Amino acid sequence: MPRPLTREEQEWVERMLASMSLREKIGQTMQDHAGRLPFKGNDTEALAAYLKTYPVGSFFIGGEVIQKAAGKAAEYREWTEQLQRISKYPLLFSGDLEFGAGSAVKSLTAFPPLLALAAVDDENMAYEYGKFTALEGRAAGFTWALAPGTDLLLNWMNPVITTRCLGDDPKRAARLAGAVMRGMQDHGLAACAKHFPGDGVDYRDQHIVTTINGLTEEEWVAAYGQVSQSMIDQGVLSYMTGHIALPWMEGDQEENPVPATVSERITTELLRERMGFEGVVLSDALDMGGFLAWGSYEKRIIDCFNCGTDVLLWPGVDYFGVMERAVREGAVRMERLDASVRRILQLKARLGMHGLDEEGRDPRALPLLNDKLLPELDLEARGLSQSLAERCITLVRNRGHILPLDPQTTRRVLVILLNKVTEGRKYERMNVFVDLLRARGLQVDILDEFEPLGTVRKWELSGIRWDAVFAPYFLPLHGMMNTARPVGEAAKAIWAMQHAETIRPIGISFATPYLLQDMPFLDTLVNAYSLHEDTVELTVKALFGELPFQGRSPVKTDPQSGSLDLRGMRYLEH
Repeated sequence: MPRPLTREEQEWVERMLASMSLREKIGQTMQDHAGRLPFKGNDTEALAAYLKTYPVGSFFIGGEVIQKAAGKAAEYREWTEQLQRISKYPLLFSGDLEFGAGSAVKSLTAFPPLLALAAVDDENMAYEYGKFTALEGRAAGFTWALAPGTDLLLNWMNPVITTRCLGDDPKRAARLAGAVMRGMQDHGLAACAKHFPGDGVDYRDQHIVTTINGLTEEEWVAAYGQVSQSMIDQGVLSYMTGHIALPWMEGDQEENPVPATVSERITTELLRERMGFEGVVLSDALDMGGFLAWGSYEKRIIDCFNCGTDVLLWPGVDYFGVMERAVREGAVRMERLDASVRRILQLKARLGMHGLDEEGRDPRALPLLNDKLLPELDLEARGLSQSLAERCITLVRNRGHILPLDPQTTRRVLVILLNKVTEGRKYERMNVFVDLLRARGLQVDILDEFEPLGTVRKWELSGIRWDAVFAPYFLPLHGMMNTARPVGEAAKAIWAMQHAETIRPIGISFATPYLLQDMPFLDTLVNAYSLHEDTVELTVKALFGELPFQGRSPVKTDPQSGSLDLRGMRYLEH
């Protein structure tokens, strides 16, 4: 459980609550998006007028999960201090710091994703992961990480959490997520576990549709319930609810499933009353399709708040009018509003927001130099990142012991680029893979066009032979892919390579751990989990035996083992 407030903190909470107008209380329960303000973000007069009209309690800043990291740490810090000076009440600043502060702010350290951390399975490293996320994040003005993910990858076709979770084992996920959370909160950054009641069972994406966690009560308690209860017992300060239905709690609502973000049974009865969560409940983004389908704007908003949500993520400024009217007409009780505002103020007190100076400066924020932490800490953070990138690389399958390759006899290689272009953008780091091979003096042939399908076979018939054939695959961590599987050109590439007779491709996934599901013919597969800045170089070294493969697969990957869990399909197959 979170530490008790001191008497000074509790008195501050009650004093702030008593001083607020209805509109100011409503504002505390709304989180705005700094990137969507209707004016230039650093315009002091416009900001002051905006906050006077819409006195929000928190802002989301930095890049999103579905967007790339952006901006510089010093700029975010200056902007957050500017807003703290303007705001009547201290603000919280959140961000999608899922893979370190560098997943939201370009100048800071981006770690390999959580699935890579699960492949290493080191609690001390997980704690450091959270610690440096907090140190860098707080230095850039963040006080609230919308992380870590506590989802479980039980359905290999799930498109949302592929590398954003800690695998499919609830015990490991509970240990590692707890360590990341403690590392964050011990160093001044509120953690937000997500997405309750648990993503990773459905094959669909709640950005588009309400998804369903179709486990039975017994299954859910043993899996997601175990992870969530562990996080609550260890004192996580906030929990994000997802646009995810849980039929064993709400019943089989096939035509109109009830997402947790409007479900009192899931948010209040299960999360708060049954599991004992006393912290802040934050909704997932309210502009997602899985929420928009619930009803009219007013109905969605009131149901979301009344179900037990404390902070609504990006409801838009019409939220103020809807909530004011709802309180006046009795659709929202003042006691319920006060309870949420009190929890939010308690979170702010625990983070030291009552101790900001008159200039809005945060005494707990470390100094920055050239948009990074001071050199000693910066080197430590980046060393942790590189160590994780090295230790996570996993040799999933190695039939015939093709790996490691002998650098003395491997002179000509073929690279089949499964997805040279994704979402219309070229990924330069895929070119780094080719450049690193050429830097070793190898002759590198590239196949990145798959019409006609028989190109590789034609090359074979001409007498060309390769000492090794690589098939690297990548999906961006940022973007609306809606599938973790190879589609389009990547699917055509898989088809094309099967026309060959002599090659034995070495699959290398810098994304999904489940490449064997669509490429079961691979004799060799390496999972590297991301195109992190160090991962490609380290993976090439491992291919040639210069580094050991140290990672262990955090999910069941082999389609021939018969153990893959397809339960995410079950509820939908009536």
